[in-house]
Amino acid sequence: MTEPYRDEYLCCPACRDVALRAFQTRLICDRCDGMMVPLDDLAAAILEMTSLEATFEYLDEHAGQRTCPRCPVTMTTCKLRIILDQELAKPRTLLDRCTAHGIWFDAEELAKVFEKVAGKGLGGGGSGLRRGRGGVNAPTGSYGWKGRDGVPEWWGGGGGGGTKW
Repeated sequence: MTEPYRDEYLCCPACRDVALRAFQTRLICDRCDGMMVPLDDLAAAILEMTSLEATFEYLDEHAGQRTCPRCPVTMTTCKLRIILDQELAKPRTLLDRCTAHGIWFDAEELAKVFEKVAGKGLGGGGSGLRRGRGGVNAPTGSYGWKGRDGVPEWWGGGGGGGTKW
């Protein structure tokens, strides 16, 4: 059986008619600030922030309505639980997940996940934690998930300190 034709125009699951921009392994929507993040990429960012390896669990998972931007599969919706060295971080946001390609984060959802894990472990960047915006602990050195000027580095922009995130 032949796969249906799917061109390189990858559409935003939230905006539906907007092309996504590739940044490293992530897909970004410049209109709604959504992002498709592979689990390996998310785990690497959490490791950089906390110095702890993350284990992911999916709670309340059920059929969703959005299609994965990388494949024709309808994503499931779920709540993400992150386990870091026996500590739990439970962002309360309902997320869209493709089992093959990762998690779709709408505008501020990824920031909420990072805020939940930022105070855990030893912090990344090799020099501990500093107080970030809104009193949230963030790794120093790499400027964490925010760039030097407050622009998110993980969006593929930002004025950050050399981190790949």
